[in-house]
Amino acid sequence: MRRYFIYLGYNGKNFRGWQIQPNGMTVQQSIEEALAILMRTPVPIVGAGRTDAGVHAHLMIAHFDWEEPIGDLVFLAEKLNRLLPKDIAVYKIVPVVPEAHARFDATSRTYKYYVTTKKDPFNHELVYKLPGRLDFEAMNAVSYTHLRAHETGAYL
Repeated sequence: MRRYFIYLGYNGKNFRGWQIQPNGMTVQQSIEEALAILMRTPVPIVGAGRTDAGVHAHLMIAHFDWEEPIGDLVFLAEKLNRLLPKDIAVYKIVPVVPEAHARFDATSRTYKYYVTTKKDPFNHELVYKLPGRLDFEAMNAVSYTHLRAHETGAYL
């Protein structure tokens, strides 16, 4: 048995999240359906984590198992990209050791939230617009206090 990692990104606006759901299309379902077409058999994938409906991922890693070696992984990624909707992109597929696990071997996860105080017609779906002025000094003080508490284990 051989295991492969898929490096991908997606705009989650049109999805019900990462994990397969009974009530709508998900990223996992889209990828599994495309892989099934290319490999001519169902190919379950496991993601490094899950995202909620409407959440984007700049980089997500998933894995799948396959019995035979896959010769041209660059071409497989290209073919997947042709079948996947425009809001999912496969960056690369790489072979890994059979014990590697996309979820359990992940060393970090980073979540970013973007806010703005200005109206922008080009990224209104990617940021949250806050009314008024922001107190950056107070925000930085809270952030610093939280960081120090996390480093020392001393939460308020």
